[in-house]
Formats: sequence, C-alpha cells, structure tokens
Amino acid sequence: MTGPDTPLFLDGSTASHDALRAAVAAVLEALTSTDHRAPFPSQSPAQLRELATGIEPLPDDAEELGDVLADVEDRILANGARVTDPSCAAHLHPPTLLTATATELAVAATNQSMDSFDQAPAATYLEDRLVSRLAALAGLPATASGVLTAGGTASNLLGLLLARDHAGGGANVDGLPPAAARWRILASMAAHVSVRQAAAVLGLGRDAVIAVATDDAGRMDVAALDRCLDGLRQTGAVPIAVVGTAGTTDTGAIDPLDALADRAAAAGAWFHVDAAVGSALLLSDRLRPRLAGLERADSVTADLHKLWWQPIGASALLVRDGETLGSVREPADYLNRTDDGDVLNLVDRSLDTSRRFDALKIVVSLRATGRRRLAELVEHLVDLTAAVGAAVGGRAELELLAPPQTVMVLFRCRPAGLDDALLDGVNVDVQRRLLASGRAVVGRTRHRGRVALKLTLTNPLTTLADVATLLDTVVATAVDVARTTKERAA
Repeated sequence: MTGPDTPLFLDGSTASHDALRAAVAAVLEALTSTDHRAPFPSQSPAQLRELATGIEPLPDDAEELGDVLADVEDRILANGARVTDPSCAAHLHPPTLLTATATELAVAATNQSMDSFDQAPAATYLEDRLVSRLAALAGLPATASGVLTAGGTASNLLGLLLARDHAGGGANVDGLPPAAARWRILASMAAHVSVRQAAAVLGLGRDAVIAVATDDAGRMDVAALDRCLDGLRQTGAVPIAVVGTAGTTDTGAIDPLDALADRAAAAGAWFHVDAAVGSALLLSDRLRPRLAGLERADSVTADLHKLWWQPIGASALLVRDGETLGSVREPADYLNRTDDGDVLNLVDRSLDTSRRFDALKIVVSLRATGRRRLAELVEHLVDLTAAVGAAVGGRAELELLAPPQTVMVLFRCRPAGLDDALLDGVNVDVQRRLLASGRAVVGRTRHRGRVALKLTLTNPLTTLADVATLLDTVVATAVDVARTTKERAA
C-alpha cells in the first residue's frame, strides 16, 4: 500500500490520486471494523493511556500504512466514544452528516487557509456568503457579518471582545482604561463556562461576570436581572454586556431574549446571545418562534457542530454590524495590507490567522440535505426529548429535575427506600459505573445544589424505544448501587 515510490502529496498525477484512493479505502475499512463496538470502552484510564503510549508517533523510517491503520484501529479507534450509539448521550456531541464527513477530505486536500484572499480566493467569498446567510436566518439586518470559529468558546470570546471594545476606552489599542475596573457582564447562572473564561482572557477578570438567578425552568429571571442592574447603578458599576443563552448546557433553557434585549438597550450594553445550541431551532418554522428576540442581538454564537451535525469544529460568530469586527483588525504588510483595495481578507474579522476552510463542509452538507430535512431532524429530537421527559416523570425510580426545552433531560435516580442524604452519592456512582462498564455515557452535573444525571439527545436516529432501554439500564444500575450503599450504611 505504501513504499518508497508512493506519492506523498496530491499533485494531480494519476499515481497520487490512486494513492489517495487506496489510503481512503484503508481508512474506511478501519472505521467499518469498529461500527458495532460499545458506546464507550470498558478499559480503565490507565489501560487506555498504556495503549496510546505504545504508539511511536514519529518513527525514523516509514511504516506500511495498512499496518499503521491496523494498529491505530486496535488501540485508538476501537476505544473511542461511539457517538452514533443511542446510549452515548452525555454531551452535545452528535454524529455527523455523511456529506460533511466526506467533504472533510476536500477541505484537507485543498488546504485553503482562510486568513488572506491570496491563500483562499474563492473560499473566502464562500465563507462570507455562508455567514451572511446564517445572519439573515437569525433575523439580523443587511449590515450583519460574521466569521467561522473553531467552537462556541472561541465565538463567545470574540463576541465579548467586541462588547469590551464597544464600551470604549480604547482597550484594543491602549489596554484597559481605569474605568474597566467597574465594567460588568451579566449572564445567567446557567450560562456557559466560556463566558467567565472570556472575561478572564479579556483582562476584566472572572468576577466581572455577574451570575443572574434563573427560574425553575433554568431561564434567566428577568426580575433578578433588573435587581442586578439596579445594584450596579447604585455602586457605580457599568454593565457593558448582557449575555442571553439560547439552550443552556444542562437544561436546554432559552432565556427570554426579548426582555434581555430591552434591558441591554436601556443600559447601553452590548447584547450577546450564546445560541450555540439553540441556533438549530432557526431551521424549523415551528420552533423558530422560541428564539424571539435573537434578531435584536449585537452578536450571536451559533455552533454548527452541535445540532447542525457538522464535524468539529464548526462555529460562527455573527454580528449585527460588520463594522464592529474592525476592532480585531491588525494589518500586516505580508498578509492583509492596507493597499489591497476591496480584496476581502478574513483575518480582519478573526482572532485566528491560519484557519481551515470549514465553510466547504458546511455548505456542501447543508445543500445536500436541505433546510426542511434538517428542520425535521431538529423537530424529531426536540419532540423526543419532551417524550423522554414525560417517561422519566412517570418512573417511580427517577425524578425529573427541570422541564425539557430543547434536547436535554435533567433527572436523578431515587431508588426506593433510600435516604435522601445518600442520593447524591448514589447518582455519582451510577454515572461512574455506567461509564466504567462501557454500557452507557450519561452526563452528570449539579442542579440547585444536588447531583443530577443528564441525557443530551443529539442523535437523530435515536428512538423513544432506544431511550427507554437506556433508562432501564440506568435504573437497574441505580438499584444495584442502592443495595450496596445500604449494606455499607448498615
């Protein structure tokens, strides 16, 4: 399959194309052989480390590709999380559209670098077209623009950087002004961890983020937001951003975006919406109204590697006014010259320089699937999640902790005859046992001070029967853990 005369690069020759076909066929064979494995490996972390460290990443001499792939298949591919299994349901970690997966080959083979026009001529304008279409879908005006990023964390960072610069003081040139010590970002207590990370990176500090209380459904409490804003005014602090979340990580809650937009506007603050999860609801005519107020955002995070089923990474930061992205522009004579005229260099919008042509896999797969079909998949999962929530609520051994709103079901096990004081420990053990056995990947978090388990339903092939089987496994494990716990307590 490989040898000293095997082409190393795709140079347009017949030999290089033949070599690529052979390599792709070998990779597909390796993937096929792992199709029916468990959702998670049953080996311990120490055993998995031993398997990985047994690989020599940089041998002095070439190895036969078939042998390399066989080794990687046995050691690595066979021991990954199997995202196509219905029992792999802990995170926002979905399977990928076949067309997007296949197009990744073209992304890698053409290797366009999305920083400057002369490295990605047509690709530059395809990404620009894509983000414009996404912005229009979100209801943003014709002045909108955006850029693709590696993920929601990067998109949130860029959005909050724009919020910081919108606050004034020339922070992007002169550094933080003295007034920045009073700047505050308001986000719900259920907002993604990347909001606090962004505040730290931007020099504002994690404590600049004010955690606003949520209601029983996990949405930001508007009355609590009003109290926070009043408190800031009384202390002389300045709200520079209000962050709404459209699809929280634990409960899938969608904040009341219209009300948040009102408060942000009244305070003169930037309104950023983290719609990493909820942006997929824009695909559905039926579900889109749940995002009312999104169109009023100054910036929006949309993760396409979540419920748009793109390979990681594929996120977008969309902005209401494309001119605001100018605060990240840093001209360089070798890259994005000031005398380039109307040539578009996407590095002018991005915190990254070298960047993959991820727009290609997104555009190809969205066109090959169509909005209506994608909407059906999103609606199926939202409806399935509601049905699973009802099923959990109907089981005596389980307790539903929050009403499902998108694709998350937050619950915990309540085995009969077990003291409440022991429930946290039991639920921790249930999640750990399921993971260690490889039978299921169930999420674990805390909700209102209590340990909670979580199903995140991102696989469109999953059925209610599949989830019922998973819940049976969870309950059986909980019964076993409870019995052991009682014996220890006796």
